[in-house]
Amino acid sequence: MDQIQAEQKIIWWKDRKLLAGIILVILSFILGLYGKLLFIVKFYEPFYLITGLSIYAFSFILLFIGVFLVGWETVRMIQQRMYHHAKRTVRETYHYTKRLPKRGYDYTKELHKKSMDKIKKSMVKK
Repeated sequence: MDQIQAEQKIIWWKDRKLLAGIILVILSFILGLYGKLLFIVKFYEPFYLITGLSIYAFSFILLFIGVFLVGWETVRMIQQRMYHHAKRTVRETYHYTKRLPKRGYDYTKELHKKSMDKIKKSMVKK
């Protein structure tokens, strides 16, 4: 248990290797997207086709270098953190939606009471 807590207390901005790896991973996603767009938009022009494919392949190389620098333990830790965050979000959403029908019923019931009171008051005044 202590090892998991020690792994989760990584100071992101002080570890240069980790920071460089994260920057490379983000850069690889950006370059990969640009390479795909260049490939799709300029499909009939050979220069842009080869350039787009080259940029896309280079983005994969950057991705693997970035993951290597970040380290597999950190990648697993990030995946685990994302899994727990998604699980918690699903659980909170479930409980929120479970309360919605009761809240709607209570609101409608209160609205009905208010309208009936207004009707009674208007009938009494006449």
